[in-house]
Amino acid sequence: MDKEIYYKYFEDNILPVILPFEKRRKNAVKKVIFTSLLFFAAGIIFAGLFILNSLNEFVNPLILPVLLFLMYAFILKSIINIIIEGKNYLKMLVEKVLPMFFEPAANFKRWPDNLDTEAILDTQLFSNFDTREDIYTFFGIYKNVNIKVANSRLTLPVRSSVKSFLFKGTTIQLELPFSINNHVIMISKNNKKFNHYKQINPHIEEMNKYLYVFAKKSENDFLTEDFWNIIKKFGELYNAKSFGLSFKNNVLYIALEQKYPMQFGFLFRSLTKSRNFDDLIERFLIIFDLVDYLLTIKKTS
Repeated sequence: MDKEIYYKYFEDNILPVILPFEKRRKNAVKKVIFTSLLFFAAGIIFAGLFILNSLNEFVNPLILPVLLFLMYAFILKSIINIIIEGKNYLKMLVEKVLPMFFEPAANFKRWPDNLDTEAILDTQLFSNFDTREDIYTFFGIYKNVNIKVANSRLTLPVRSSVKSFLFKGTTIQLELPFSINNHVIMISKNNKKFNHYKQINPHIEEMNKYLYVFAKKSENDFLTEDFWNIIKKFGELYNAKSFGLSFKNNVLYIALEQKYPMQFGFLFRSLTKSRNFDDLIERFLIIFDLVDYLLTIKKTS
C-alpha cells in the first residue's frame, strides 16, 4: 500500500484537529528545558562547591559527601525530568493522536479488551499464563480480512506482589477468508520452544538463522522468500525483542514482545509534519502488505 494515502488523510483530516496538541507539545518542551536547566545548573554549582571544599585543607569531612550527593541528585533530576515528561507526552499520543490514524484503509475502531483469550491459547505460542490484560485493542477490516491489534500483557501464574510477565507487547490477529488446513508456528530463537509439532526446514537461509519453524503438516506453500521479507519487517518496525507467529487454518496470529508497545513520536518532534509519523504509519502498512501477500498466494494456489 502507498504511504501517500496516509499523508493525504493527515493533511485533510488530522492536521486541523492536531494543532492544539502541537501547542501543548511546544509548551511542554519549553517547560522541560527550563526546569531541567535549573536542576542541571544547581548540580554544577554543587560540583563547584565540592571541588572548592576538596582543595580546602580545613574542610569538614562531613560536607564533601553531602555536596557530592547533591551534585549527582540535581544532575540526575535534570535527566529524569525529561524522561518523565517524554513518557507523559507518549501517553497523550497513544490516547489522543493514535486513534486519528485509524480511519485510512482499514477503518480501525476501538474494540473491547481481553476478548478471544482462547485464540491466544490456540496459537500454542505461549506456555501456561495466569491472566491476560489488554491496554487497548482496535479492530479493522481490510480486503475482507478482519484485523485485531492489541497492546497485550500475559502474566505468569506466580504468587508475588510484583507482576511477572510472560509476554508484554503488540499482538496482531488476522482472520482470513480462506484456510490453510494446517498449523504453522514460527518463533525467534531467543524464545523458549513450546509446541508439540515437528520442526521443519523452509530452506530459506536467513529465516532459518533467526527463527524456528514448526508445522503440523510439512506442506506449506506460503513459506517463501517474499513471505520472509514481509515478516522480518515486523520485528524491525515494532522494535521487537522476540517474535512469534501462528498460522492455524484461517487465523494468523503475530506476537511481538516489546518494552514500549506501539511507541511512536517524541517530545522534540513536531506533530504538524506528516513524515514525523512514518514509524507509526509503516506499522499499519506492513500489516496490509502481509494481507495483500496472503491473498495473492491464495489466488495463485
